[in-house]
Amino acid sequence: MMQARNFFRARNVPRSTLRRLRVIPSYFFLVWRWSMWLYALIVIIFAHSTYIDSQAIKYGSMATLLLVITFIETLIVTLYAPVLRILFPRLLSGPVRSPKGQPGSFRHRQEDEEGEAELIPPLAQTRNHYWNITIYTMDVIICGLVMYFSAPFLNPPFGLGSPFYRYGMSTVFAAAAAFRYRGGLLAALGYDLFALLGLFIHAPGAVNYTPNAVDIAGSLVDTPIVAILVAYLSNLLENYARSKRQERENARTQAALVHIGEALLQGSGDRQQLLQRSLKSIQRGRFDRLTIALIDLARDDTTARVPLHLAPMLIRQENTFTVDQLPDNSTRLIQKVLQTKQKLLTFEPIEQENRGIARLYLPLLKDEHAQLVLGAESLRMTPFNMQHEKFLTIAGTQLLVALDNIRLAEQTVRLAADAERGRIAREIHDGIAQLTYMLSLQAETCQAQAQRIIEASEEDAELLSPLAERLSKMVMISKQALWETRNYMFSLKPLMSGTTTLTQMLSNQLREFEAISDIPTQLHLEGSDDIYDEARLRSRRYAQIGTTFFRIVQEALTNAYKHAGASQLDVVIRYQPEQIEVDIRDNGRGFPLSDMRDIRQTPEAPQILSGHGIKGMRERASELGGHFTIVPQPDGGTTVRVGIPF
Repeated sequence: MMQARNFFRARNVPRSTLRRLRVIPSYFFLVWRWSMWLYALIVIIFAHSTYIDSQAIKYGSMATLLLVITFIETLIVTLYAPVLRILFPRLLSGPVRSPKGQPGSFRHRQEDEEGEAELIPPLAQTRNHYWNITIYTMDVIICGLVMYFSAPFLNPPFGLGSPFYRYGMSTVFAAAAAFRYRGGLLAALGYDLFALLGLFIHAPGAVNYTPNAVDIAGSLVDTPIVAILVAYLSNLLENYARSKRQERENARTQAALVHIGEALLQGSGDRQQLLQRSLKSIQRGRFDRLTIALIDLARDDTTARVPLHLAPMLIRQENTFTVDQLPDNSTRLIQKVLQTKQKLLTFEPIEQENRGIARLYLPLLKDEHAQLVLGAESLRMTPFNMQHEKFLTIAGTQLLVALDNIRLAEQTVRLAADAERGRIAREIHDGIAQLTYMLSLQAETCQAQAQRIIEASEEDAELLSPLAERLSKMVMISKQALWETRNYMFSLKPLMSGTTTLTQMLSNQLREFEAISDIPTQLHLEGSDDIYDEARLRSRRYAQIGTTFFRIVQEALTNAYKHAGASQLDVVIRYQPEQIEVDIRDNGRGFPLSDMRDIRQTPEAPQILSGHGIKGMRERASELGGHFTIVPQPDGGTTVRVGIPF
């Protein structure tokens, strides 16, 4: 046994081929044909002179011709038999070397990877089904004619009387093994027609013969029975090979999934590291190139429509010795898969080679959105099958679970941070904000008391006037401090959560501002958010728009309170089908013309407002693709206009 294994290994025969030969004995066809050719040779040499004494020389030449024809045919069939070409690749095809210089390693990996698609056919086969039928038909015709013309060498002079009768039966073996019952029975019928031809029209040199039922039945029944038996055995062997192949494939899949699970269990909070590590486990031993595209659905709900602009995480793993033979079309194919949300399975034959480029791009959906695309490519002789799709689906599902775990971990951290920020906001509200509010009330009380004393006594007016001015400034400063403290509280707390709408959020903000600043403030609505569907109102985009408007209105109110000297503020919300627009109007002193010119020319560097107010508002609007303008009012005051599209 060991010597046999060493023999096949020395001839560069992969293990998968040896497994196939053990369960699919197509070589039995060659053994039978050569054995029966030797049988015919022995029969003709030792028997033809006994039956044909008067014409021995003439029919001896015919026998020699038939032996030569059958020898050449058997030799050609043997040299082009798939089983022999697999057993002796060096002899028939030359050494097969991979690009790395290792003899046959690349081809062996391909055969092991692809498995056994079907039984090895007895005769040579091509990709053209009709040409294959022609090959088997010609074999039937040749064997039938040889049987017919060799009939005179035995008695009876047809069918069983031919020394090549058993030789010709091998053509029925071949057809039944390749095409099962239908092909085997058709070949048997064709072969029997030549036997009947010899029965009614004797071949040249045949003696007169009276047919009997035994000879006729023996000549006509043998081949159909053989066809049925070979087809039945071929089906059994194919089912056995398929079950063994399925068993091996399941074992390989389980082993690969174990490796993938180990890679996922190693743990990583970084998505790219997780994908890179998992990619190696999924790709190894199965695919020449494997690509993972992670779709980022966190930015907005339009991700699925323009995925690759919002999903830059594209990771690839490939074999170095096949990368030059595989054109890189992964980006285009991933875009196509994301547009259709359907798998992409293609096979592109390579000219002058018995293989092609197999591709399988599989989208993994969650909530009707493609979150992950797995793309596999290989140089193969056949397209990817259901086993490959099933393996990628299971591996991708495991990967999605791991990515969801990372997302949930990040969300847990974010929720913890939000909870901590909420706690700090409550502490500010119950502590500093209350103290600042009490300080503001005390300052206002003192100011009012001083003012009453000044009004009641002219003598004390001169002494208390400086104190009243200082108290007035203290009231202003305390209110500003209270407003700043309230702003910090809103910055710490989440703004739009649950069922809070933009109208409610800005209404609460203006009411808070009016209570602190004593500046009358009104909110005006043009339209309603009822024009938007429920999905849009609950989308992340809507929450981002609401947060941005809150911050911009907050900054505009602060600037109007500090610098504009306004006595009236109006905020207008316009709900439009494709965008939301907000105006913040005041009746203050407005901007000097020179300052407005500077703002238009250099919006990044405002000249009037302190800090980075205008710059910050403009940047917030631009981040969401919106517009920001400052419009001076004809009768004084300023309008800050912001529009953000959906």
